[in-house]
Amino acid sequence: MKLTKEIVEALKVKNPDDVEVYLTTSSINGKCNILPLLFTDVYQDEYILMPDLFAVKTKINLNENRVGVLTVAHPAEGKKWAFRGPCGHIEWGLPDNYDFQGVKAGDILKKWGDWSEKESFSGLPEDIRPSVIAQRGVIVLKVAECYSFNPDDSGKKIL
Repeated sequence: MKLTKEIVEALKVKNPDDVEVYLTTSSINGKCNILPLLFTDVYQDEYILMPDLFAVKTKINLNENRVGVLTVAHPAEGKKWAFRGPCGHIEWGLPDNYDFQGVKAGDILKKWGDWSEKESFSGLPEDIRPSVIAQRGVIVLKVAECYSFNPDDSGKKIL
């Protein structure tokens, strides 16, 4: 499902202070985990890419239940969306041809690159900012559904 240009731009988070992003996953028994994210990116206008810093519970849930919901809010702009779809983890070391929902691990990892060189973590409080940022992999959500919570269409399925 292709995302609109407006949504693609909103998902390319440039300043984490201007946006709130959360990935929610659930174990097979319904135990939820909510992962706050500093930034996201988009691949081929239908896959949302997220960093794996310390997403241990998220990865455990995704091993049991491959569905995720990503919520994005731009409070200053009054824009809010929820994206639902198959969600998985692509780690460094997987074969380049490993396929997740139609994309290859090598292509995702090449596009993602070394995000720690591109992104600044200086805004994090010193007590939680790691001295070394270790990229463990990329969490990928293939958008199957998109809901808008913007004033004109609150809760409406738009994709």
